[in-house]
Amino acid sequence: MSSLEDSIWSLVHRGDLVLLCDIPVALAYAVWACWYWRPARIARRNVGIQIRSRSRSRLMLNTALAGLLLALGISMIVGPVNQQKNGWASGLFVGNWWNIPIYNVTGLLGFHGYDTYRYAKEHWFSGGVSESQVQEAKDWFDDRKLLQEQAESEPMFGAAKGKNVLMIQAEAFQSFLIGQSVGGQEITPNLNALIGKSLYFSNFYHQTGQGRTSDADFLTSCSLHPMPTGSVFIRFADHDFNCLPEILNAQDYDTTVHHAYDGSFWNRNNMYHNMEYGKFYSIKDFDDDEPLGWSIGDKSFLQQTVDQIKERGASPFYAFAITISGHHPFNLPDYKTEFEVGDFNGTTFGDYIKAAHYVDAAIGELVDRLKDEGLWDNTVLMMYGDHDNSLYDKKPYEQLLGKSLSDEEMDAIIRKVPFFIHFPGDEHTGVSEKAVGQLDTAPTILQMLGIPMGENKMMGVSMLSAAEKPVVFRTGGFTDGKVYYMPSNGGMADAGSCYSLADGTATDLAACTAGKEAADRELRVSDVVVEHDLLPELKKRRLTHQLGVNTVKKKSASAI
Repeated sequence: MSSLEDSIWSLVHRGDLVLLCDIPVALAYAVWACWYWRPARIARRNVGIQIRSRSRSRLMLNTALAGLLLALGISMIVGPVNQQKNGWASGLFVGNWWNIPIYNVTGLLGFHGYDTYRYAKEHWFSGGVSESQVQEAKDWFDDRKLLQEQAESEPMFGAAKGKNVLMIQAEAFQSFLIGQSVGGQEITPNLNALIGKSLYFSNFYHQTGQGRTSDADFLTSCSLHPMPTGSVFIRFADHDFNCLPEILNAQDYDTTVHHAYDGSFWNRNNMYHNMEYGKFYSIKDFDDDEPLGWSIGDKSFLQQTVDQIKERGASPFYAFAITISGHHPFNLPDYKTEFEVGDFNGTTFGDYIKAAHYVDAAIGELVDRLKDEGLWDNTVLMMYGDHDNSLYDKKPYEQLLGKSLSDEEMDAIIRKVPFFIHFPGDEHTGVSEKAVGQLDTAPTILQMLGIPMGENKMMGVSMLSAAEKPVVFRTGGFTDGKVYYMPSNGGMADAGSCYSLADGTATDLAACTAGKEAADRELRVSDVVVEHDLLPELKKRRLTHQLGVNTVKKKSASAI
């Protein structure tokens, strides 16, 4: 909570004090009750057996009344919830639902009760995973592997073989900023120029859940979905995942992760150890020479990251850098941002634009430094945004973009984050409109470096490949580049909205039904794999299957 103090206070307003108006009344009543029921007064009142008997009767009556009210209160929760889960909310507590529709059905007290039950079942009374669940996961990964292997026979396989890779995860950086100006001044001039010399994916979506920054890290490095609640980094840091650092270590890459913040935040110390990074550079490894926002400014952070890479002197290297200056509430000082936001001045949206401009400048200085150090011509630079900016009011977006936005357009804007790959020599430049997401990042790097998928279990498919698949969101929504599906608040497929991306208009839900079912299956498989640590078992089963196939082939050859 202390780490989020600035963000929390920025969301609190004076009018919110009305939510606390009952507390003084409750305190006053508690003081009066303690005085009224003080032992000396009760002793004076309870004179004689008859009076004591009357007090006991009153106590029994009050107890019965309390029990009745408790039962009535529970029934007012259980009754409607049971009615709805047997009707429109069928499967509410067994499917891949996220917290909002559960809350909408159960209410506040009911939600906390269910959340307690869910935690106890998961951690204390779990019955394990069924054979049918394991088999479904195996079949799903076998099917996905066919798509992934297509990349190994395509021209981009090994396009950057043996090159260094520097990947930047930019805090809350969204696509709508790219190419936009305020008052004639570009918000992202450095990125605009760099993207023109890179391979840019204009329809790249973040797929995070409650884990936010940690979810983005997990998605891009391990190519599995986050959980519907909480963060994988915190809940399952001891499980076995096929993450990028482990794979690249086997290819003699020096793998490092750089983040100028407390290493215990999001349980990074433990998770990065499990992901097998060669070194995690946390705040204790950085000089505090540019105090800014949550930590040191991104300009200093990225420069010191290059220093750390140079100190290691390893080649090839894979370095993953996580920025922080763009974090909510975006209140960087004007002398750092140096950007006039015009009509947005004094708003959180305006502060966000200023912070983005500062981060853009930090990227520009990073590029210059890589060139000065002789790393630019042998390093692939990649960058993507980790999640949205938490600003969901449609008006400032419409004002910046100069047009009205439909619900689908607004939802897509919130989900789209930039992603580009700059190859040495400005090779492979262009814009890809393919629908892709964070889940596809690790397979993209494997194809680019010429590393086969092998027995690694990932859910994504390389963005560089001609193979296509839908981008699935944690909410159960999805897009395949042709349609865009938004679940309703209830999460039911027959109550959601399906849009045709050809013209942006709402279309018949039937056009999204098959995609919705596929999205639900993908999320279901990912959840089972992550929660029950199934990847080792799936690898074992595939190895056993291959040994069986080879044995049959040998016997057949002997017979011939």
